[in-house]
Amino acid sequence: MKFPSLRRIRLCLSVVVVLASVAVGCTAESSEGPLKTPSSGEGWELGPATYGQVVSDNIPVRMDDGVVLDATVKYPADVATGERAPGTFPVIVNITPYAPDTEPYAVEHGKLFTQHGYIFASVSIRGTQDSGGSFGLFSGRDAADGVEIVEWAARKLDGSNGAVGGYGCSYPGMALIATAGMVGKGSPLKAIIPACTGWDYIREMSLVGGIPTGDSVLYDQMGEFVGNQPSARDAFGVVANDLRTGGPAAYNEFWQERQPIGYATKIVDNDIPTLLWTGWSDVGRRGALEMYAAMQNAAVRVESTNGPAFSDSASGKYQLIVGPWHHTEGLDPAVMLRWYDTWLKDEATGIDRTEQPMHLYEQGSERWINAASYPLDSDYDPFYLGPAATLANGLATTPGRETIAWTPPTESDGVLNFTTAPFTNGVTLAGPSSVEVFARTNTTNLALIATLLDVAPDGTEIPITFGVVLGSQSALDSDHTWRDSNGTLIRPYATQSQDTYLTPGQQQLFSIPLHPNLWSVEPGHALRIRFTTQPSAQDCDIDGGVGVLLPCRPNDPQRASLAGGIFDIEWSADDPSAVNLPLLPYRCFETSTARATSGSHGAVIPVEWSSSENHC
Repeated sequence: MKFPSLRRIRLCLSVVVVLASVAVGCTAESSEGPLKTPSSGEGWELGPATYGQVVSDNIPVRMDDGVVLDATVKYPADVATGERAPGTFPVIVNITPYAPDTEPYAVEHGKLFTQHGYIFASVSIRGTQDSGGSFGLFSGRDAADGVEIVEWAARKLDGSNGAVGGYGCSYPGMALIATAGMVGKGSPLKAIIPACTGWDYIREMSLVGGIPTGDSVLYDQMGEFVGNQPSARDAFGVVANDLRTGGPAAYNEFWQERQPIGYATKIVDNDIPTLLWTGWSDVGRRGALEMYAAMQNAAVRVESTNGPAFSDSASGKYQLIVGPWHHTEGLDPAVMLRWYDTWLKDEATGIDRTEQPMHLYEQGSERWINAASYPLDSDYDPFYLGPAATLANGLATTPGRETIAWTPPTESDGVLNFTTAPFTNGVTLAGPSSVEVFARTNTTNLALIATLLDVAPDGTEIPITFGVVLGSQSALDSDHTWRDSNGTLIRPYATQSQDTYLTPGQQQLFSIPLHPNLWSVEPGHALRIRFTTQPSAQDCDIDGGVGVLLPCRPNDPQRASLAGGIFDIEWSADDPSAVNLPLLPYRCFETSTARATSGSHGAVIPVEWSSSENHC
């Protein structure tokens, strides 16, 4: 469950940029060959570039309150003269707090966009880099700025033809979602690609089950990453301190107004086609999948009282790619250009003509599939904890219990395992899942990490997914908790609004949400649920990186309430502890064509956007 560090990601991407010979300053680059414009969606390919690139730095963008933002604008250049190409072009905007050296993929992608007939404008968020104003950390003012940036790109930017697309990975992706939700109907913003981002950073990057993650230490560094302005250092410093001490940013209320899920319906109402892009090891995979579900529910006008709609109808305007990637990986600007060409240039690329807008990499089988509905399974299978460390389809008839201590997993009393019988014919694990355990503690708090593993016949284990519960923040929000068509809990959603400490010795039901995945359990393999209370030191060694979502840094009050904890996990016919799994037939999804493209740097990308038949 280790992830590469941000330092290593930067190094890798920097090498990519060097190899791509990205233009800087106000120089132009040339390329040869005509751009291939398809007459239909069949056989669409990215043709050779027809333009070079010329860059203009420090372009002022004035907001309605007088604050001036700083922009870098990259224009298509005439290959022969090296000057800006004549005529007007659609504009792709990247609203970002980051400097180019920390966002090299945007530099590379911007180059490809300009070479294929787009203006690419990167605008620094207020209070970051060389932009004026005070930094707001996903504030309402930032969203309002996004609306004004779109208007500037459409109406005031020299060379613009009035059509605007949105681009952004990570923080810029969040800013883009807020912008698209705020622009209103009839906006010049015609399509967006928010990548490597989710919608619920309190339950993904910052806190998991209420406990600060390994990634939470990044708040101490973020001020430097975004230009080291005082307001940004202060804003991130407050969050970092709150997470360490249990202050306001350690609870839901602080983050609620900063959550972009509320914009999903607004984006659909504004009729802005959206391509979401993430990876199974990215920090926002759960949020991206749930953003997709919310958009599709809004697009097909499906009402649901418990979260998922389980609808097979889906709109090609709202699509999702989830690959075998970590944060910022797997981004293919060639596919992005296909999206922009469809919606900004009205070209018949065929990318929109699909009834299966969800393109997922199935791990285990190492293949791509297409689907429509999320969650993928509407009828979950409970597997019950029982004696002799079993995990069975049927209820345990004899009551039992196992004990685990608040201690590292290297200690013998820090791990509990429960394992299914082998799946003779194999099975597909498809979507979010949950663990429900009856437990009690000898202190006023409890912490459990549940890890689901694939177990091969020779005993080899591969982690599939995990989830966390903190007893004092385990109360569920019934309006946002998901259940399947039979009422089985499939995605618990804790309020995380306050700490309500436990009564020592009193049994209570605790619900653990497991991060979603699509996983092929091969014939003869079993599934195992492993309970621990602390992650290992090795798994929490982030090396300055991003993607360590384990509860590595309990804050001061959490450590005090968990110290000396002994937790009993119990089961009986009346109080069954269970793992609720979305199990579909083995390889029931049709394999989709995928290959490395000219822009994917070796990453295999789906190129077939619909599958003729699934058997799930």
